[in-house]
Amino acid sequence: MENRDNPKHAMNDDIFSLFGAPPAPVRPVEIARHVNALTITPPPPPQPLEAGNSSITCFLSCTDLHLPSVHTTAQTMLRGAMSVLGGASTPKNSKPPECMIQVDVKNAHRAPLVAVESLTTEKLRSRNPAFTVGIHFANDPSFIPPDSVVCFQVIMTEDSGSQGKKPVATAELAWLHLTQNYEHGASVVYLPLHCPYTDAGVLTIRFARTAPMRHPLLATQNQVVLGYAFPNANPSLLPTLVTEEMAEVGTSVQLPLVFLRQCRRELEGAYHLWRVRYNNAKKRLKHFADADEAMQSGCDVFRVSVLQARHLQPMKSMRKVPSKPLLSPKSFKKPGDGKAMDGGGGFESVGVHPFAVVLFNETPAPHANINSTPWQVVGKTNTEYECTAPTWATNAQMSQCPHGAPSTDFFVSTHLHTKVEKRTQFVWYRPSRRQELSGAIQIDVCSENETDGHQPPVALGSVTLSLEELRPLFVPDAAAVVAHAVAFRSANWFPLKSKHGDVVGEVQCEMEVRLTSAAFTFESERETHFQKTAKADETPLFRLATQAMDRALRDTMHTPSDDDTYSIQFLHAHVKELGGYVKELDAMIRKAEARATSKTWFKGSTDKKKRDIQAMATNLHVSYLRKFNWPPSNSPRPSLQPPPPPHKRSSQADLLGLHGDAKLAGVDVDVTLPQTNDNNPAVATYATVTCGAPTAHAIPDEGLMELEDKLVKTHKEISLMANGMKNLYHGRVMVEGGNVLVERPLLVPVTDDDSGLTTHGTDEDDDVNSAIALESKSGGRKVTHTAKKDKKGMFFPKLSRQSSDTHLLTLGQLRERFESTKYQYYFRKSVCVSQSVTALVTTFLAMLELHEDDPSTLSQWSQIGFVIGWESLISSQGKEWRMLSDAWVAIKCLERFSFQLDHTISEIVLEERSVDHEGYIIRIPTKQDMHLGLIAVTPVVFTQGINEMQSLANMVGSSGVELQSTINNASFKSLQMYHAKYLKTSNVESDSTAAHLLLDPLMAVVQSENAAAKNTRILLEASDVVRRLRGGRVTYCKSGKDRTAMSVTLEQARLLFKRVSGVNPLHLLGATEQLNIGAEELHAANIMREFGIRIEIANKNVGRYKYSFNAIQRKMLPDIYRPPMSTIQDIVTSVTARDS
Repeated sequence: MENRDNPKHAMNDDIFSLFGAPPAPVRPVEIARHVNALTITPPPPPQPLEAGNSSITCFLSCTDLHLPSVHTTAQTMLRGAMSVLGGASTPKNSKPPECMIQVDVKNAHRAPLVAVESLTTEKLRSRNPAFTVGIHFANDPSFIPPDSVVCFQVIMTEDSGSQGKKPVATAELAWLHLTQNYEHGASVVYLPLHCPYTDAGVLTIRFARTAPMRHPLLATQNQVVLGYAFPNANPSLLPTLVTEEMAEVGTSVQLPLVFLRQCRRELEGAYHLWRVRYNNAKKRLKHFADADEAMQSGCDVFRVSVLQARHLQPMKSMRKVPSKPLLSPKSFKKPGDGKAMDGGGGFESVGVHPFAVVLFNETPAPHANINSTPWQVVGKTNTEYECTAPTWATNAQMSQCPHGAPSTDFFVSTHLHTKVEKRTQFVWYRPSRRQELSGAIQIDVCSENETDGHQPPVALGSVTLSLEELRPLFVPDAAAVVAHAVAFRSANWFPLKSKHGDVVGEVQCEMEVRLTSAAFTFESERETHFQKTAKADETPLFRLATQAMDRALRDTMHTPSDDDTYSIQFLHAHVKELGGYVKELDAMIRKAEARATSKTWFKGSTDKKKRDIQAMATNLHVSYLRKFNWPPSNSPRPSLQPPPPPHKRSSQADLLGLHGDAKLAGVDVDVTLPQTNDNNPAVATYATVTCGAPTAHAIPDEGLMELEDKLVKTHKEISLMANGMKNLYHGRVMVEGGNVLVERPLLVPVTDDDSGLTTHGTDEDDDVNSAIALESKSGGRKVTHTAKKDKKGMFFPKLSRQSSDTHLLTLGQLRERFESTKYQYYFRKSVCVSQSVTALVTTFLAMLELHEDDPSTLSQWSQIGFVIGWESLISSQGKEWRMLSDAWVAIKCLERFSFQLDHTISEIVLEERSVDHEGYIIRIPTKQDMHLGLIAVTPVVFTQGINEMQSLANMVGSSGVELQSTINNASFKSLQMYHAKYLKTSNVESDSTAAHLLLDPLMAVVQSENAAAKNTRILLEASDVVRRLRGGRVTYCKSGKDRTAMSVTLEQARLLFKRVSGVNPLHLLGATEQLNIGAEELHAANIMREFGIRIEIANKNVGRYKYSFNAIQRKMLPDIYRPPMSTIQDIVTSVTARDS
């Protein structure tokens, strides 16, 4: 036990009623200062104890010490004044002294051992104190040498008088003889106290022979066991011997590992389906990252670059240009910057403003009439002004634009899905025709209208290149990624001819055509859907928490069809997001595997926002409160060996290490140690699992309840809009990427940022573990690159989902929002349910260990299922509102899990229950066949915030308060259904009336829940009901260490004193928050809060034996949940050293 400041507790002075009187007479005996002065044969060192029994727990009390009373300063002054005035009597209203015992293990020279910490009891106000908190020695020879001495000091802790905070009595005992007493079965050891007040003082050391919990099913580590001796209400009885145990559990990494692997399989199935959709949409839209991807997908590649022209001749019909052209008020250059000016300072105009348009025509068969099919616009170059020998893409003389709005950008067609690479190359793709080629490419050179750039231009001339004539010039494509591809590349000057056949100039073009040998086909989305056995949107994890909402949503969902269409921008972002989810699950799985290998099971509160371990439950511990009987006084420890004969038994004087003549002793010390055995079983054991809230701390998005509401609302809008548009579109939604897409050819501008823009990534292979390549091979730019928005719109918009809150959405956008939200919900839920199912399995295993020899309990679980009661202490305000939203859905989802005890397996297995995706089966390995069927799970959660944020929520009327009430009412209905099944079993208590009225107190407080108060009585009643129904108990708050500690210690104190509600439920309508919490219960709770395992958990998390409350926060807690003042932090530390 750490030497920490302790609160003051009032205790019974009658030590004899607690531990029994010492043997009479007890003579003060001097203990030799030199251990080597023993005259009897020293025994050999004791053998090590069994695992789990390597500590010695004892309790200390003082008899006949009669410490002096403490007088206040005012009383001391008054006493002095009265004695001066005539020896008047001393005031008698003095109080008992406050004292404690400090225990130190020192070496033979009385120097403290560095490896052994000083141990203390609690502070107690008594003249002959009997302490509640046990002293725990680690029986480890590597830390404590055999010649060590245990020193006991009784210390008065108040600053009053000369004895303040000084030892007033001491006692010593050789460490070797302390261990021998314990090993040889001694129950009580009496030591004389050296005290200046009296020679009759005796220190009583009473051993508590308690064995820790054995865990045949639940793997545990870092177990902590602490003991208490709580005073009995009956003074004639010994105190109540209690131990508090806590351990980390292997399920904290084992269950996330099993569960996340299942989630990954399910999410991977969805990823493959959406990647098929994405690949099909890319083929429909010819939307590839580069030429290699296009050829692999079965598309031929066309690349045309119109570089420059020369000797252009203006048409005779062109309007005469004035000597001084009209300049825009927003001139791009000063007049003095012109390259050619006349003598008067004006521009020498040639009246030609050329630009080029590329067109493509493909006939259905070779040698067909080229005009039998319409020409398709590929793209348009920028305009070069006042020039007969233009070099396009330079914008050399844009300041000479006659109408002041120069066209400086290249334009591409939305029909052919053209893109521009290297500023001048028009690139487009077409489905492969088995390397057949027909049709033509035409380049028209025109002059822009001088008065308005949007008016029809003047055609100068054109050149037509027949593709059929080029076919013999194709050669094998050595650079192709597909086999047997062929290519043609050319760069030349071609004559421009007018419509009359006159040559009006020349144009320089570069052209490349690459024909693939791969077939152009689409993957079947429907077949892909049915090939994958696990798909995220059909698994039990995707079921909504509310059955009515889930049923309504599932009735309207349909099987994926090849006719389903989504925009390419959505598909790209969605596949990327799904791939990110899969990779993140992979990272979590690898982290869980590493922690399982290293046995790093504990996840502290400071790590709850780390993404790679967010699926692990925070601060997960299994804890036990156990009651024991005291071992018989002065009786040897039971052993499998026969007891030694009387002449071989050790005397108490020898075991105390009192040095005398061996002949006077008349005996030899028996060094034969009895075998250890669990000879003092617990008379009652109560298990509780504690953890942090099952929420996704590292994902700062909407909570699960908000996402469920969003899913239902969006799907309702989809249904309404689809019904209204069914006749208009004949049942088909025309969105980009669909099978049929008829559009008027439209030219949209391409800015410099779009040149070489890669809009989609390359899917490397079907292994989702590989990184998804989402960068361009040509330009190296990421797919999320955003093109600048033009007032006329862009062909390449931002490749991400469009916000759904800005304006009215189309049907396609609503469907995309639904699909996006669906997988956000699934991923977040997988993180939250991983934590809740870990706590579920931990609780079930802990309860199974307690009841594995109880056929009635096992039969009850097999018939009606296992009920697990969750107690939530998080508030309904601020960030914790989202945590409550996550926790409610994650706990409610546990209804879809069931247990199967299986003696044929060696580790926990998770599998789907049936092909209808209704639930999961968790197979638990057992040593023998227990002949039990599926054990269903009934989760209930009762929530009530108790901190200062809940006080704020109650004052302002937060909507979260209504959520609390909704959760409590829904959980009570679930508990009612389970209770009705319980009454039909054969396990009903002997008092059937009490069994039928079991839920009445809880029903009364749930129905009378007050939104303006902290209704903590709901939590107390619910915990009683769940334990009476033989269910498991889980308590959680935000981090699982502070508010959880207050609640668990309170519940343990109530269990310790067996305070259950027996009040008429009709009288509970005005119930207050306290449910018969007596002074002894609150005292016991505070003892455990200050000296128990909960303060150890706090130290494990934050490195201090303090709870994360300051004085203001403590005051805002209900009285029964307030920690002792010595265990809270100061205000500065609570703010600067927060672990959240």
